[in-house]
Amino acid sequence: MTSNNAGTPLASAQDKDLPELIKNYNKCASLSFATENDISFYTENEPHGHAKTTKAGLVFVPMDFKGEIGSDSHIGSESSALPPDRSPAAKSKILRVENPYHSIIECAKILNNHQKSPNIDPTTKIYPNVSIYQNVKIGKNCVIHSGAVIGSRGFGFYEFEGKRREVPHFGGVVIGDNCEIGANSVIAAGFLEPTTLGDNCKLDSLVQIGHNCKIGNDCIFCAQSGLAGSVIVENGVTLAGGAQVSGHLTLGEGCSIAAKAGVTKSVPSGKIYAGFPAIPIMKWNRSIALFLKKPL
Repeated sequence: MTSNNAGTPLASAQDKDLPELIKNYNKCASLSFATENDISFYTENEPHGHAKTTKAGLVFVPMDFKGEIGSDSHIGSESSALPPDRSPAAKSKILRVENPYHSIIECAKILNNHQKSPNIDPTTKIYPNVSIYQNVKIGKNCVIHSGAVIGSRGFGFYEFEGKRREVPHFGGVVIGDNCEIGANSVIAAGFLEPTTLGDNCKLDSLVQIGHNCKIGNDCIFCAQSGLAGSVIVENGVTLAGGAQVSGHLTLGEGCSIAAKAGVTKSVPSGKIYAGFPAIPIMKWNRSIALFLKKPL
């Protein structure tokens, strides 16, 4: 590993040296959540999106990374709102590594591996044979039906040194108030931050919520629907039975996904999408009508 800040070499290290390098930081966090006391990671070779605005104190980047991390972190903030030790021109320190994802995992094993017993409000009803893992918080007046699993490891893997390795998930799950989790549904733990479910959400049986998903309030997911990892679901979204959503997408407020649809692109607010790949439902209906008119 080679570290620099604004292009100035500071040190070189191996995995065994990580405990010493990271001892002054609080935890590992994703770019959008990290503070000046946290470590984060970035896998691209040029800064984009949150890499420009993060406030992370240290960021692992690839060996061929070019540019600066956190160069725009002051935009939209008054100087008085910044931490005392961070000027508006401050940038994140970067550490060039062979595999940023591997490095953040190794650091998280040290800084984030804190197991907390489930925090369940006493007004919540839990039926028999429910599995609730560590680092899970469940709000008021929820109902968790038999067979549900909350906080299990997310389905994540990465390649390093010719081997496929499991991604540990330290973030847990946070469920809001007045939610219902159906029988045999699964909500996977987040990687560094929790998978979250807002207030008044209703999950039918056999619903899968992947790691790192952020779900708003008043959402309804019917049986056998599911979200892959890191999906953002805004308020009032409905997934009909068997609807599936690819990872790293956004479902806009009040949108609906028809039964058995496969969503491969983000869906705008208030729209109804159907089919595979999912498209606006009227367009899908017209396409099917034209298809059925053609002789087989």
